[in-house]
Amino acid sequence: MPSHALDEKPDTLTQNSVISADDKSQVLFDNNEKTLTRTASQASGNTLASRRSRASRASQAPSHAPSDVEIAEALDAGVTEEHIDNGGDELPNGGYGWVVVVCILALNACTWGINTTYGVFTAFFLQHNYYGASQLQYAFVGGLSAAFAVLQGPLANYLTRLLGYKAVLLIGAVLCSLGQCLSGLTHSFGAFIATQAIVFGLGMGLILVPSQPLVAHWFDRRLSLAQGIAQAGSGVGALIFSNTTPVLMYSVGVKYTYVINGCISAFVLITASLLLRGRHEQVQARQAPLQVSFFWHKGYKWLLLWAFLTMMGYFIAIYTLPSYCTSALGMTQKQGGAVQSIVAAGQLVGRPMWGFFMDRLGRVNMVIVSYLICGVATLAIWMPGRTFGLMAFYGFVNGACSGTIHSAATPLTAAVVGIPELASALSIYWLTLSIPNLMGQPFGIMLVDYSRTHLGRHGPGEYQIAIGFCAGLYLAAALALFGVKHYLQGNWKLWQKS
Repeated sequence: MPSHALDEKPDTLTQNSVISADDKSQVLFDNNEKTLTRTASQASGNTLASRRSRASRASQAPSHAPSDVEIAEALDAGVTEEHIDNGGDELPNGGYGWVVVVCILALNACTWGINTTYGVFTAFFLQHNYYGASQLQYAFVGGLSAAFAVLQGPLANYLTRLLGYKAVLLIGAVLCSLGQCLSGLTHSFGAFIATQAIVFGLGMGLILVPSQPLVAHWFDRRLSLAQGIAQAGSGVGALIFSNTTPVLMYSVGVKYTYVINGCISAFVLITASLLLRGRHEQVQARQAPLQVSFFWHKGYKWLLLWAFLTMMGYFIAIYTLPSYCTSALGMTQKQGGAVQSIVAAGQLVGRPMWGFFMDRLGRVNMVIVSYLICGVATLAIWMPGRTFGLMAFYGFVNGACSGTIHSAATPLTAAVVGIPELASALSIYWLTLSIPNLMGQPFGIMLVDYSRTHLGRHGPGEYQIAIGFCAGLYLAAALALFGVKHYLQGNWKLWQKS
């Protein structure tokens, strides 16, 4: 048969039982190449370009099941038999993935969740002049702890490549619990900074960075819902520890409260770390320590801007709202603590709820809606609010909507850069959050102090600039996401699912 017959009549050739050995090898090679190419592309993420290329290749894919020769060649190329059977794009979407979700929920509860109790300790320190520090100094310690956690992205990725993700998680678990225990044993403000901000913050970072991409190893169709449930752990931890910590402080003292919280953290964090399971090889995950090119990635730069603005607003609101209730409105400490608990309850409900909506109606669409709601509610409810009922209602709305960043970060990053680059991109994401984590709480306090000392405002009026600035950050963050939406869609259609 002439060689040009392969190009002229491919359909006739594949159905003909009498063909040469060379021709048969060529057909098998072409079919296998399509299977392998399709597998690599589908693992690369959900960007507009990859979706278009997948659709194009799908129309050319062979209709028959892969032969033994194709399977053998694919396995030699590093593709699993499961990938060949299911087209290379099927994640479990369940099974042990739900155990992973629960484990990450527990990790979040005993890191970010327990970190919210720092506000309870700060109120006690100020009331009893524990270290002789000011409110602003305590705010910087809290901000430094959160900033130090997210600054560990490159280090955590490097250690993960060197030691494996479980070893890094266990190191983080030990440092987290040790930081809390030592914070209760310190006698000077300098030592307190070292234990609360540096040791505890380092531990949080070594847990945060390796664990957050793992849900995306197990889910794609229900990724936002699964991530939302996992991130609800922050609300679970805040709800539990913000209520148990004051009771412990006034019964056994600050020192033993820190030690008890540290021991609880050690048990939960170590157990959850041992039960976690990733699928790094199956999803071809890479752990590059630092890829600065993501800062000017066409779609990801808008995601980073959204994250920066969101976290500034998040920290201003979450730490200013309780003091607004007690200092500006004259509520009791118990009422202020109740509002903080309601914020945590909102996080517990809102993160899975928004995750569910994101999977159904589009991830970018729903995150935009959540921050538009948050910005409008800040202006319409918090700014004029003067009663406990209004503050409780706003606290729930804020908790439910403003924390969407934590459940949306991984799904949105995976959509923009793909699963293989997820860990590397999230490393840059955490670095971007270091400034708002460090400055959000102190900046809110400085705005209130400026209104009081320079503008002569008192009561609720001294918080108005901080509240307005917070609302502006939420609304600007929603607008920034339209850049991500355009990158994924290739157009400006507002309600297209992306």
